[in-house]
Amino acid sequence: MRAEETLQFMMDFYPEVYPTGKYCLNHLFCSIGSGYEWWKGELVDKTCKFSKRYRLVETIEKVGPRNEEYYQARLEMEKEIRKEKGDSYRITPHNIIYNFEWSTPSKKYSYIYHYPKNIKEDWLALLKECEQMLIEERIIHGDNQVEGLEELQEKQSGGIQMV
Repeated sequence: MRAEETLQFMMDFYPEVYPTGKYCLNHLFCSIGSGYEWWKGELVDKTCKFSKRYRLVETIEKVGPRNEEYYQARLEMEKEIRKEKGDSYRITPHNIIYNFEWSTPSKKYSYIYHYPKNIKEDWLALLKECEQMLIEERIIHGDNQVEGLEELQEKQSGGIQMV
């Protein structure tokens, strides 16, 4: 399944867990034990019954979560409440989805650092998008990483070039 289609599938079938693409990227590339694995240059969930039975009817270029405008409005409201309440703000089952935190990627295990030489272009683009988000939100520091993603992958592969 194409990278964008995988994200759309995750958001369509599990909107409470993955309300936006950011949640999907965090799960796929930063988490350990996500249930996904690299297969023929793509991340796939070989255990998911739904992904085997269902396919997107139309091709999509960019993911679009359901009710994104409502999610963004509630996110802004939660930010205001958090600002007003300060230390008394509590995360509850009702607002946890609006209090996103990145998983800290493991340089030893996370797919943001470990991907195959035959990674497909759409997956590499998604991986780089995730890396950029992590840098912008100061989860990882581009200049403090051992090398950029391509150089790190090349080092791990023993100098074999990506194809």
